[in-house]
Amino acid sequence: MRFILFAFILLAQAAQAAAQNLPATSEEFDTIKIGGAQLYKPAKPFRDQRIITLQIIMDRAGFSPGVIDGLDTKRFHMQLRAFKTAHNHDFKLNDQEAVAQLLAQSGGDAFVDYEITAKDLSYKFTPDIPERYVDQASMHRIDFTSAQEMFAERFHMDEQYLIELNEGKDFSKAGETIKVAAFGKYLQKRIARIEADKKNLQVRAYDAKGNIVATYPASIGSTVTPSPTGTHTVRNKAQNPAYTYDPNGSAQPGQSKGLVLLPPGPNGPVGDAWIGLSKKTYGIHGTPDPSNIGVTASVGCVRLTNWDALELARLVNRGVQVTFIE
Repeated sequence: MRFILFAFILLAQAAQAAAQNLPATSEEFDTIKIGGAQLYKPAKPFRDQRIITLQIIMDRAGFSPGVIDGLDTKRFHMQLRAFKTAHNHDFKLNDQEAVAQLLAQSGGDAFVDYEITAKDLSYKFTPDIPERYVDQASMHRIDFTSAQEMFAERFHMDEQYLIELNEGKDFSKAGETIKVAAFGKYLQKRIARIEADKKNLQVRAYDAKGNIVATYPASIGSTVTPSPTGTHTVRNKAQNPAYTYDPNGSAQPGQSKGLVLLPPGPNGPVGDAWIGLSKKTYGIHGTPDPSNIGVTASVGCVRLTNWDALELARLVNRGVQVTFIE
């Protein structure tokens, strides 16, 4: 035992001596490099024009891409599969002729020019929204933070993509012309049944004959705060809903001693629309972060983009069944 300990001490001493004989480390160089890296702005994400075109085609047909962003994501491919299955399409992503034909049949050009109006800019933006729900309670509304955020939601686009597409444009100037997605019109078909697919993070809507009417990418619960199981019914629905903060059942637990009422607005916790279910406190609703739909988890409920939640709320009646698929 003493020999082993003695040998260990000798090895440690040898390592220390070797380290002392090493050349000086490049501490100054590393410090400079790290400082520069902190200021580095990452490159713009690659946005595939083929995907952008298909996202707009799908949106026009009721198969929402979530945000139009041109990104090659699981969310995009899930919605594309649903679109192709429902319409018996078998085209490939590289089939430009087929995609161009679908675009023409669905309504023409993928983008249109939009002139910003004085009315647009009269909107009362709220550039500073507190992070804590209890602090948001003192606000009149939890509105859009900027004109570009408002236009991104209006035209179903990722906000950063909208900015990139209109580089050099002034979103705060009346008369400025910007390029926006021509996403089409909102659906007008009545929905008789809804499925919330937890595995595929997708909401599917059917008519009375069992035909699929629309699909939406969704965030559906989490392992910590799971969504309901089984079948429930639509109990109520609201546009521009206020939100009741419960310190015992929220993404921000323990911030108050009791319930706190938050004002409505697109950047509120449930966004622009609420579809309440027969299972108390659970519902389908909008979000302040549309680009994260189908990416991040939710606190038990089913979260859609604001525009998808509004469309779905208009198409369902109270009593419609909502089934959660495991």
